[in-house]
Amino acid sequence: MSLQQRDKDVNWHPYTQMKIAEDTIPIVKGKGVYLFDNQGNRYIDAVSSWWVTIHGHAHPYIAQKVSEQLNTLEQVIFAGFTHEPAVQLSENLLSLLPDNQQKVFYSDNGSTAVEVALKMCIQYWYNQGKKKTKILAFKDAYHGDTFGAMSVSGRSVWTKPFGEMLFEVIFMDTPTSENLNDLKAIIQNHSQEIACFIYEPLIQGAAGMLMHKAEDLSVLMKICRE
Repeated sequence: MSLQQRDKDVNWHPYTQMKIAEDTIPIVKGKGVYLFDNQGNRYIDAVSSWWVTIHGHAHPYIAQKVSEQLNTLEQVIFAGFTHEPAVQLSENLLSLLPDNQQKVFYSDNGSTAVEVALKMCIQYWYNQGKKKTKILAFKDAYHGDTFGAMSVSGRSVWTKPFGEMLFEVIFMDTPTSENLNDLKAIIQNHSQEIACFIYEPLIQGAAGMLMHKAEDLSVLMKICRE
């Protein structure tokens, strides 16, 4: 039995209608920007394995360091425990970030990072004794597939089965010189309800590679802070 058939018998792939899906490509190894299948064909991994492989496949330095760490400590729960690599990484990250960033909270993937950020914002206002629970987001955004991340992403055929379970979001267009005043008015009109503003900075990938200017986004962020 081929690897593709064995895969079809036991695996359900993301964003795939399994009844009509074409055979998967059986990858046996990666090197640099390339992936290799079991027939020796070579593919450029242009999507970086969905945005997670930024230094290429089988990078020798990374493989060595991961191997060394796995032979020392592979993981420990971060509630009540800590370890040198986590502290050092946070110190290094904070040295690169603006001064108003003072702590690091670790999550394990993009969707749950969005969930954590949304919960932090909503809880902040709860702790202040204010009921501010609506989220401001751009139309046609993509932030992930867990429920909170899906709520602040563009509504589509993918989200339709869960539509009644998604929380309320104020969606607005990405900024341009023509609509900037209208967007500012939206923020001001809902200022007593909005808990936070989530955005894809400068480019919306899933929406069709839509661009917006840093200067226009800065104006919206300034209005939100005010």
